[in-house]
Amino acid sequence: MLTLDLLRFSVRGDEVKPVFVTATGGRKYLSAAEQMIETFRRNIGRTVGELSGEIEELFGHLPDYKVYRGFAKLLHEYAAIEPASTIDAEALRRTVFTFAAQAGPPVRRADLLYAKTTSDKLADIAPRVGVPSEELPAMLYCDLPDNRVVRGLDPNLGARELIERYNTALAQAMLYRATRMTVEVFDSYRMVFTHIKLARLMYAIEPLRPGYRIVVDGPLSLFRNVERYGVAMARVLPAILKCRRWRLCAAVNVGAGERTFRLGPASGLTSHYRDQPRFDSAYEEAFFRKFSRNKKSKWTIEREAEVVDLGDAVMIPDFKFTHVDGRVAHLEIVGFWTPEYLTRKLEKLAAANLPNMIVAIPKTLRCSNQEFGGPVIRYKQRLLIKDVLPALEDVGIPEA
Repeated sequence: MLTLDLLRFSVRGDEVKPVFVTATGGRKYLSAAEQMIETFRRNIGRTVGELSGEIEELFGHLPDYKVYRGFAKLLHEYAAIEPASTIDAEALRRTVFTFAAQAGPPVRRADLLYAKTTSDKLADIAPRVGVPSEELPAMLYCDLPDNRVVRGLDPNLGARELIERYNTALAQAMLYRATRMTVEVFDSYRMVFTHIKLARLMYAIEPLRPGYRIVVDGPLSLFRNVERYGVAMARVLPAILKCRRWRLCAAVNVGAGERTFRLGPASGLTSHYRDQPRFDSAYEEAFFRKFSRNKKSKWTIEREAEVVDLGDAVMIPDFKFTHVDGRVAHLEIVGFWTPEYLTRKLEKLAAANLPNMIVAIPKTLRCSNQEFGGPVIRYKQRLLIKDVLPALEDVGIPEA
């Protein structure tokens, strides 16, 4: 992502907007993105310091240098950058400096008092540390950021993709100074809540039917770790961009008081996050497809269509079933499990306390049905529709 000093925005009234760049409004930024990518590729095999020097020479004098610095910053995420050597440079420095200190202070020119220069000392020390004398000076500091080596760049990255990534990063940077963010999502709930959980954000949810409103407290509501929390908050945005329908509204402190930052699908932002698999296993996918093809049943099936608020967490049952008469039931499948996974699952089921929740568990799982606090279906190798339908009729209740 971008650093806060690279954020470009404009304020109009009570609203603040990032200054996005476009590839269609002229070739200025498109050409710059192409040149920046080519500069990275031309420097494969050279150090980061050498690459930075060339970028400074090419773009440092231009008026939109903040944009080009942003391009370069993001390109590092697509580049393979590694230390020049696998040697432990810190340990090497400690050893070399210890040996050098034993022979007196280093000098640039030898004289009657000090007979050996720095180069002479390094030549003497090199055999003792197992590094060729001509390579020793570079190896001493090969772990520093500027001395790391560019090994490659994503071959699939193009100029338009870089501009799209830059615009998304600008929107993310706006959230670094947010005091509160409200998001309304109408699909792809799982991915959004997964990233909110990974970011350890403080949030509250409210059902909209359809969809959910998620209110996230911003970093400026905290007393410390403000920047770290702001970055964590911004990491959720690409997950939100995976939704087809969504709205975002945030209160942002831009230095002259709070302003409102709004985003939606019309912004044209794209996500660089990979899609999550729709199903956790082939068994769940097979069950979903078979149930969907069952024309005799009056129940319809949806994948992860309901979010259950557990206070400090959420639970999204695997399947939601809706009867033609309006009754609703949920199904949670316990497949591959570990003791820790099972403990967390039991805790979530207990916290959810849904009267219309069915749990399907393998017969190999050695625990009693009563531990799950509700209707249980035991399955041997695969879950069968004929076992699920009676349970749906037993627990289905009208949707609130």
